Amino acid sequence: MGVGRRAEHLGCGQPEGRRDPGGRATGPSRHDERGRGSRRVPDPSGATPVIDRFEIVVIGGGAVGASIQWHLAAAGRTDSVLIEKHELTAGSTWHAAGNVPTFSNSWLGQRAGNYAWETYSKLADDPDDPITYRHTRAFWPGHTPERIDHFHHLVAIATGLGFDLEIVSPAEMEAMHPYWSDDGTVIAGLLDPYEGDIDPSGLTQSLARRSRSMGAEVRRHSRVVDIDRLEGTDARWRVHVESNGEIYAIDCDIVVNAAGFYGAEISAMAGIGAPLAVLEHQYLVTGAVPELVENTEIFPLVRDPEIMFYLRRENDRLLFGNYGHEGRTVWENGAPDIFDASLFAPDDEGIAEIAELAMAHVPLLGEVGIAEFVNGPITYTPDMNPLIGPAAGVEGFYQAVGVQIGITHAAAAGKVLTEMITGGDTEWDVWPWDPRRFGDWALAGSGRDSYTNTRVREMYEHQYGAPFPHRMWTSARPVQQTALYDTLAAKGARFGQIAGWERAFWFGSDEYSHDTLSYRDEHWHDAVAEECRAVRDAVGVMDHGGFTRYEISGPGAADFLDRVICTRLPGAGRVRLSYLLRPNGTVWSEATIGRIADDHFLWLGPTAARERDFDWLQQHLPDDGSVELRLGTERTSTLMVMGPNSRALLSRLTDADLSASAAPWMSLREIEIAGVMATALRVSFVGELGWELHVDDADLIELYEALWSVGADLGLRDFGSYALNSMRVEKGYHGWGSEFGVEYTPFDVGLDRFLDLDKPDFIGRDAVRAMADQPPGWSFGVWTIDPSSMPGPVGDPPPSAPIRVHGEAVGFVTSAATGFRTGERVCLGYVEGRHAGTTEGFTIDGYGADLPAVRHAHGIYDPHHERPRH
Repeated sequence: MGVGRRAEHLGCGQPEGRRDPGGRATGPSRHDERGRGSRRVPDPSGATPVIDRFEIVVIGGGAVGASIQWHLAAAGRTDSVLIEKHELTAGSTWHAAGNVPTFSNSWLGQRAGNYAWETYSKLADDPDDPITYRHTRAFWPGHTPERIDHFHHLVAIATGLGFDLEIVSPAEMEAMHPYWSDDGTVIAGLLDPYEGDIDPSGLTQSLARRSRSMGAEVRRHSRVVDIDRLEGTDARWRVHVESNGEIYAIDCDIVVNAAGFYGAEISAMAGIGAPLAVLEHQYLVTGAVPELVENTEIFPLVRDPEIMFYLRRENDRLLFGNYGHEGRTVWENGAPDIFDASLFAPDDEGIAEIAELAMAHVPLLGEVGIAEFVNGPITYTPDMNPLIGPAAGVEGFYQAVGVQIGITHAAAAGKVLTEMITGGDTEWDVWPWDPRRFGDWALAGSGRDSYTNTRVREMYEHQYGAPFPHRMWTSARPVQQTALYDTLAAKGARFGQIAGWERAFWFGSDEYSHDTLSYRDEHWHDAVAEECRAVRDAVGVMDHGGFTRYEISGPGAADFLDRVICTRLPGAGRVRLSYLLRPNGTVWSEATIGRIADDHFLWLGPTAARERDFDWLQQHLPDDGSVELRLGTERTSTLMVMGPNSRALLSRLTDADLSASAAPWMSLREIEIAGVMATALRVSFVGELGWELHVDDADLIELYEALWSVGADLGLRDFGSYALNSMRVEKGYHGWGSEFGVEYTPFDVGLDRFLDLDKPDFIGRDAVRAMADQPPGWSFGVWTIDPSSMPGPVGDPPPSAPIRVHGEAVGFVTSAATGFRTGERVCLGYVEGRHAGTTEGFTIDGYGADLPAVRHAHGIYDPHHERPRH
């Protein structure tokens, strides 16, 4: 390839590089230390004239912003203006490689990729304004058994969605690509039949032209310098804009932040935190390749995840990108004033080694020198998913930033935000992109050592890593932990992270390592099995930090809750599992609601849904002051005490009557335990007799130590989240985010028993009443499988594994786990509604093998729920 024979960079606006004392090439703006807000231009008069009023202001003129404005205009919302500080595409869009993959490790990602393919194909076929979009296909060579499992997982996701991904042989890949060859290390590959590449600048300009033709407005060379929230006016937001040295303001109802690597700065102007980091990403383009000058054949992009490179044709040249270097964050304290249509200086780190490995498969790569190094800024979030959706705690401010697969996800960003703005309900479940999945914990620290910058560097280095079901990220931790963290760590707790919270996943001598991950059974199985059996046969205790908690009180509290949930309210001293619906009748969320008094309620919800569900409740509060909604509660730590000996254990520490008659199933009361006041809920997510004890943070260690001081002879044992999940799946209990979400109705999920259709009103009531007499689209079920025919070591099927009836794919797995109390492999999932009554002929895909599966009417452990009730 001649890595040393670097030609002068041909990109637009490339600043001259410099070398540090160590000889490493750097760009002049790589580590600019300007803080956020430094780009604001003061208004000398003290008052910015308001000269414009729009419904919607879109900030940022890259592919994402242009797509959002175009989608809005196509939906009839043309009263919008797009503000771009320089020229359209001057940010990350102009230097993007332009690959448009349809594969992804998630349902949402594959939907977004396929939507991009469909959208851009239509735009390319438009005779009046065609874009440049080439359909090439792509394949991934797989060199390890673990990677082949990964490919089967991706095919499983695609099958569930009705998309096409395919496992192919090395010979088939060689037949598709005239310049790629197997060197004997490739086992199989994954074929993406729809991947292509696009001209990013041409796409963006075309979308902007289409928006303008429908009446929307685009303003270039206009810089947003401040954003105010308004009260007492007919607008929610005032956007201050500098253009040609003067400042004016635009009042609007909705702001969409699509500002790319300025996304954090724009958010900060509105008083909103955004966990974003900017990294260098580099690819290179070779000089003209004689063979490609003569051969105009379009061949697939090659993306090799083990060697960590991608390679495709770029006219008569080759475009080569890699992820074989450490993550290099830049601008850790804020983006510079000016970096429009600019690049960083090239960086050679890791390229020669990766290029040499790539040449073993594509010798053509070594026959030509480099013409261009393209090293530009790309924005990431701490989980590598974009922030697309409403910002927490404010109305009318939408994020569309952190979109690191910007060209592909631009189409979906436009679709999703348009659905939110025009109707509220989205077709897809977009929770993995919701900005509210991050709380203030993701903004911890500052500069290079901040949580976000540190985590993003780690994740970048695993960009091509297999998404093993139990992969955990180890950097920038802990950021949130309970008072028991050190105590449990000393006892061998192996912690994972859930929405920033440290939670013990299992207890054992084997520490977590990226190097031991697998899709099959892992080293912690035996330890988790012992924890589950202890809960079944004796008693276990779990520190369940991070519960979402709200307090709802006031004279209007009962009426308010009765409207936002579809379930009956519990009576005083009682607890009820409750569900929230969207207006279209699909499931928004779940909560355990305890009634402390007639007008005082405790709300317990999923850890990750804290900001999202709080916004939902706030949006539906009455405006008469009759309801007080409080984020958090006085008692913010939780111990789960579960198992047949739990009553005996707690009775040693309290005078309270814990008998079934005095403390019945699904009850709540205040009791004193070992001198500690606790809100005790008689509930169980594991299917055993037990209590959740909610206590002050300051009392958590004291209560935990008191339990252990009297529990040894009762078989007390710590247990963690892996054991909790195993027992949940054995019981057939739904999990938010896995078994249900906004794409399912209560009838699909089997939650219709929680509906109170006799209530005069609740959100979604009209929709679910109309559904009640219709056959459901999906049927939830519980299956056990025989894994003996699984190729290689045994393991649980991955999420999205196809469920088949007599060979036809009719559904998919949502959760799977080994049931250590029963010795069974258990899967939860959905089949099409027409198979609601089907009981025979099932198989479930286990990494390419059809595993015999038996459907059960209920959870397989204690199906009549006798154990938790006695």
